[in-house]
Amino acid sequence: MKKLILSQLALILLFSSCLVGKRYTRPEVDIPGKFIYQDTNLVINGAVLPIDTIINLEWFRLFEDTVLNGLIMQALDTNTNLRIAALRVQQSRSVFKNSRANLLPSIGYSANAEINDPEDNYFDLLGTASWEIDFWGKLRHAKRAAHAEMIASEEGLKVVKTTLVSDVANLYFLIRDLDNRIEVSKQTLESRTIYYNMVNERFIKGEAAELDKLQAEQQLALVEAELSSLRRQLILTENSLNILLGQSPQPIPRGLQNADQVIIPEVPAGLPSMLLQRRPDVKAAENILLAETERIGVTQAMRLPSFNLTGFFGVTSADINDLFYNESLVGGVAGMITGPLFEFGKNKRRVDIQRSQTEIALNEFLNTYRTALSDVENSLYGIQSYRQEYIARMRQVTAARKALMLTKAKYDSGYSSYLEVLIAESYAFDAEMLLSITRAQQLGATVSLYRALGGGW
Repeated sequence: MKKLILSQLALILLFSSCLVGKRYTRPEVDIPGKFIYQDTNLVINGAVLPIDTIINLEWFRLFEDTVLNGLIMQALDTNTNLRIAALRVQQSRSVFKNSRANLLPSIGYSANAEINDPEDNYFDLLGTASWEIDFWGKLRHAKRAAHAEMIASEEGLKVVKTTLVSDVANLYFLIRDLDNRIEVSKQTLESRTIYYNMVNERFIKGEAAELDKLQAEQQLALVEAELSSLRRQLILTENSLNILLGQSPQPIPRGLQNADQVIIPEVPAGLPSMLLQRRPDVKAAENILLAETERIGVTQAMRLPSFNLTGFFGVTSADINDLFYNESLVGGVAGMITGPLFEFGKNKRRVDIQRSQTEIALNEFLNTYRTALSDVENSLYGIQSYRQEYIARMRQVTAARKALMLTKAKYDSGYSSYLEVLIAESYAFDAEMLLSITRAQQLGATVSLYRALGGGW
């Protein structure tokens, strides 16, 4: 028996190196040397950093608004989509552990008792073992595929976290933008109400034309409608954020105004090649490709014979009283080979199907990486352009406020028509609203870059 066991172990060592299928290698991707809209050197806290510097900015370092940080923490604790992603990670880890256990023998036991008349009794107590010898690497390929899918699910969890942080921040900035625009609308409404009452009194006294009164009334109604629209948008936005926070509709607490938010002057984006290592959706897509590549080996191995060893060791006797004597010891080892013979091309087509699936995963990986590059470029340019736009909007607001003040003074002195006042006031109102919107978009561009670079997880 010992010689038989040794010979079978030798066969295992001989054939275990016969691994079918190819090892995964990362496909060639077109990686640019640097991002187009990134400076060669970046200045952070007075220090000049080279372009390949990578700073994994976490969300609590990106936003210095304690209220916003608290909302993000709440979302990370309560969001249902995040819980689902975490459960999928647990599930994938269990699948991987099962695939790893498939490489090991299965050990069990059996007990049997037969009492017959006329007396022909039989008793046994056996330990059993079975083992599929992984000659062609089918189980090893399956284990590697399961491990890659586990990593992909973990990266998927990071994607959900990064998306959640970004969405909470963007909704919060939109809420503060709506707050500001509502305040601008209230101030404009108050101003237009005063002027409407003044023009109306002049009209009643015959000192102003009816056209002036109608124009003032029109502008008053316009800002009243705008105020109602903004309040409606605010409620809808707050409720959207409440969903992310995992709570019923309720007012959202406020922290800093958008104008007071600290915007990091520059965020080092690093090199495009680093997205392969740091952006979770790219890493997830590559691990899915790795898993599909390993499954080609699984399907190829299924076309070849499989080898199984079974064994038992225990005691057996016709008399239960003699069951544990040395003479009752029994044991044995058996080998079995099974394999497909003729299945009308099904095995070959299974390999072809898996190769096609791997090709799909390859193109999805390439598309994900190209999308990641585009996201970073868009965000870098967005940060630059919104910074310039915000500065221009500030100049526009300053000029519009001064023009309105001068126009009102001319009208009060009787040197201009009310139409000039309406035009100047309309320009000032639009400038204030656009400034508020641009500031929220500027903050959103920083959030977009944070997300495009992988979220700092």
